[in-house]
Amino acid sequence: MKRASWLIVSVILLLSLCSCGRELERPALEDMAMIGVMGFDYVDREKIDITVAVPVPSKNKESTQVYSTHASMTSEAMLNLATKAERTMSLSQLRVILFSEEYARKVGIGKVILDLYRNPIVGENVYIAVVKGKAKDVIKGTYNHRPEINTYLNNLLRPRVETAFSSFSTIHDFVFMMTSNTMDPNLPYLIHSNGEIQIIKAALFRVDRMIGMYTQREGKLVQGFLGRERLPRMSFEFQHETKTGKKQTEKVVFDFVRANTKVRSKGSLKKPVINIELRVRGMLVGYSGSKDLEKRAQFRTMVQELEKRIKKESMEMLVRFQKQGVDPAQLEESIRQKYYGKWTRQTGLALYKKAKINVKVHVDIVGFGTLK
Repeated sequence: MKRASWLIVSVILLLSLCSCGRELERPALEDMAMIGVMGFDYVDREKIDITVAVPVPSKNKESTQVYSTHASMTSEAMLNLATKAERTMSLSQLRVILFSEEYARKVGIGKVILDLYRNPIVGENVYIAVVKGKAKDVIKGTYNHRPEINTYLNNLLRPRVETAFSSFSTIHDFVFMMTSNTMDPNLPYLIHSNGEIQIIKAALFRVDRMIGMYTQREGKLVQGFLGRERLPRMSFEFQHETKTGKKQTEKVVFDFVRANTKVRSKGSLKKPVINIELRVRGMLVGYSGSKDLEKRAQFRTMVQELEKRIKKESMEMLVRFQKQGVDPAQLEESIRQKYYGKWTRQTGLALYKKAKINVKVHVDIVGFGTLK
């Protein structure tokens, strides 16, 4: 009798455990809310305004659900958001992280990035960008004739030659740059207006805090110094004075085919010298001016003007970076290679800020486009 009673109790317990297992089993894919974009806006030193975008599959047209909450970290935000959504929130499909300029300047983005980087659910190929205004406004914005915001931002921030003036950094890339002892990070800087989002500049960071920006033109030179072979085309304008005293404008559009940079340091630690040799090959895809480029002397004069202009712009940019105490071009690495003893970022910045920089530019034109 006792044996029969124990058998009945065992069966009841097994049935109850099975029912609990069904209740706690993982939700099906259609019951998941896959977060594609996360935005972080400044509230105060402790709280963050966090906004997420979740794509909603549809037969007719893709749509997006947007949720917001205030929290001190992403894990707390996920708990808050879970009570607002009718589906289970997940970061497994996170593709884009946006920070407002205010948050990036006042707080720094390192804490948030490391929190997400250490989360095993979040993939490494998550792109990061800084936005003018609020990240929430970008996520909630209406963009005519564009795909839903998750797809739109993910495609926009993928590296392309045309927008290679900024390091299109993934979460893995940013952690590498942030923890580097020889360089500072940079990220795409976005604006949104009239139903469009545009990458206009690069946001410049000291470790994890934004301290300024540099232009697309300067960004192309930075990427060249970093060793990027394929650069976006650049236009140049020269003012010449004719024999009669009139000013004449000459315009050149140069399409980079290949760039090669060598950075070497020499001299003592008291007076370090950084020598940069930038060699570029490319196509002259557009020209308007008075020169007859079929004549060797005039063609050579134009090439020399290009070399002087690139050198001048490079020097002005690098001197400004030295004054700001930032090194997005990773020039400190050349000093570190010749340094004996323990190397720290403070050591590198001190030597970099007092180093003399020399830039040598060589331009090789291998083809022609439209010439006027």
